[in-house]
Amino acid sequence: MRLLAVLSLFVAGAVCWQHYERPIEIAKPNEDGIYEFELVVSHRMTMTRHLGPFHKAGVVDYEVETGVWMQRDSNQLSDCNDTAVLLDSDVSSDEKERVLGDLVQLDGLHHRMIMINGNTPGNTIVVPLGAEVVLKVKNRLNTESITLHVHGLDKRGLWWTDGVSHIQQCPIVVGSDYTYRFIADAPGTHWYHGHLNTDRGEGLLGGFVVKNPGETVPHPTRNGERLTLAHDYYVLLQDWAIPIPAEQHYNLADGTMKWVSGMDGERRYQCWAPTRTWDGSNVGGSVPISGFLMGSKGWHRADDLRTQPSKVPLATYLINKDGHALFRFVNGAVAQQIVIWLEDHQFTIVAADGVEVRPRTVDALSIFSGERYDVIVTAKSNPKRRVYRFILETLESLSWAWEPYSHFVGLGNLEYNDSSLPIDDNVDWTHTACTSETKCKVFNCPFGNYKAELNFTCVSPDELENAAGVTDAEIVQSGFNESVSFEEYFLNMHFDSHVDGYMFSKPRGMPYYHDSNLDTISKKCHPGICERSTASKYDHSCDCFFHYKFKLNSIVQMTIYNMGDGGKAGTGYSHPLHLHGTHFWVMKIGFPEYFDNGTISTMNVDLPCNDTTLRCLDLEWSNSTWKRGNIPDMRENPSYRDTILIPTGGYTVIRFRADNPGWWFAHCHLMLHHMGGVAFAYRIGEHSEIPPPPVNFPHDCGNFDVLTINGTAISM
Repeated sequence: MRLLAVLSLFVAGAVCWQHYERPIEIAKPNEDGIYEFELVVSHRMTMTRHLGPFHKAGVVDYEVETGVWMQRDSNQLSDCNDTAVLLDSDVSSDEKERVLGDLVQLDGLHHRMIMINGNTPGNTIVVPLGAEVVLKVKNRLNTESITLHVHGLDKRGLWWTDGVSHIQQCPIVVGSDYTYRFIADAPGTHWYHGHLNTDRGEGLLGGFVVKNPGETVPHPTRNGERLTLAHDYYVLLQDWAIPIPAEQHYNLADGTMKWVSGMDGERRYQCWAPTRTWDGSNVGGSVPISGFLMGSKGWHRADDLRTQPSKVPLATYLINKDGHALFRFVNGAVAQQIVIWLEDHQFTIVAADGVEVRPRTVDALSIFSGERYDVIVTAKSNPKRRVYRFILETLESLSWAWEPYSHFVGLGNLEYNDSSLPIDDNVDWTHTACTSETKCKVFNCPFGNYKAELNFTCVSPDELENAAGVTDAEIVQSGFNESVSFEEYFLNMHFDSHVDGYMFSKPRGMPYYHDSNLDTISKKCHPGICERSTASKYDHSCDCFFHYKFKLNSIVQMTIYNMGDGGKAGTGYSHPLHLHGTHFWVMKIGFPEYFDNGTISTMNVDLPCNDTTLRCLDLEWSNSTWKRGNIPDMRENPSYRDTILIPTGGYTVIRFRADNPGWWFAHCHLMLHHMGGVAFAYRIGEHSEIPPPPVNFPHDCGNFDVLTINGTAISM
């Protein structure tokens, strides 16, 4: 029987207990001036609290209606729903913080997670620019090997510390310790995450910020003045999947696995949740979402968010009247592009992927996985209520059957530091401030624009301008003569998890140590064996170690296009491309043409996709005069990024100077696409020009064979 005491009802006008999110603080170095951190990676359950010296887990539940936290009976013979009140709604915030301080909430359900020092996301690491950083990773998982990548640092001269398994290091096996030592060489908002299999989607991720020396006010306002920022918040966003229940039904007729029931009866979920966005391109390749997370908090019942958000324990950020707060938004999602709004407030974008841009004010921010945007929120001088909601949305608008489809939502709180203001459950889900006369600006749409009857308009990500200007003027010039070391590449980002017709297969060992015998640890991409124009993802002849070799200090221009079957309404996907080891200049984004209803009509004609096989491989510019960088309408002062949108049916042109020698990696940051093969490796410089790893660097993760019982062993 449930042991619930008679509880006082939630007081109208009061908010449920919230753990306020803390602004970030810079770490302190050790006595040698080194910023050293120990990251113990182990499994732990969410919605549990540690009990006693042996860290026995107390299983916790939260009841939204009453605002009561309960703990289940630890007696193994008790019924599952035997619970006792742990904390009721009248207990002080200090007491709740004491009791629940080590609880990891996530979506409010119970998950077995990969955690870092008992938390997920891991604590945000903040260091000064140029700091020597040591990350001591201790793998205390049960079965999984791991690696760790700091997303946003270029790791100049230290390519082997970048964390990509089998390209830059061997995996860290269970029970092992592994130290990353590097320089914080790129200022701004970054993050760290696992880079082997699905580990970042299971909790192996956290924040990483590099501040300029003496930085107190990191960004300008719209008019270029420096502000006093009362708060500096790091906000890691995630899409959290629904745990697959035991009750499943396998449909022999169509070969699909369907769930008997959905969460709360809100939807009848399937194991896959393919949907479409406004331009008809797919949002599929993702599992159904349980909740959006801001930091470590979200909620699994959309009905609670829509009807009684003030009772849901959400991420809550404080702000003062007339103040300014910096929000460092990071999308750590597995699959979903996330659109974030803040009721009755705007966002002024001041940095993208850690690099300052000329301020741009928008009404909503769309963020792909891997991207980071710093925004300033200016507080109201006379707020009408105490809590304004961050509204998180997917871009879903159509079902797989082309029927109207409601996007998934999540919430967070911006709370004014004034207890006299009222609180209510009203949320502006429909964005009523957006009208046909005054359309709201949505930054970073994966399409050119919304259809005309919607009250939104798009701001393309290539419209951002670098705040400091371009110091390397040669790299952004229009056209290069033969005297300039200029390399030009075209590659198709999509056909069914391929890049340029190849499905990336990582090597079995580190290429650096196999420069003269690379084929012994990897599969060569062989056009004579792989029929790129016809092979499907089930034809493994096109699985290979797809990679480029760039000349040191050359200017590299890559036109990444998304065409053929991958560029049409109904079959295409937009991709966030992330390059390791370098930032790049976003020179131009070309979108397709659209019908009046907003769906894709014609792929961008700048690249002639006329291939009857619809693979559209090896394309070049329709106008041959565009070769060698003579592309019209490029950005004169482009932003400097490490992750960027490749639109369905269009293309993105990026440039970078290949001045960071080493072995690097590039991939779509949607996890299932990355794991499926939408990736490539690249080497900058000749082998002799690449800095060697330390002499004791562990690199024997390739093949091993024994010739005889008593004979000589060989390893490769």
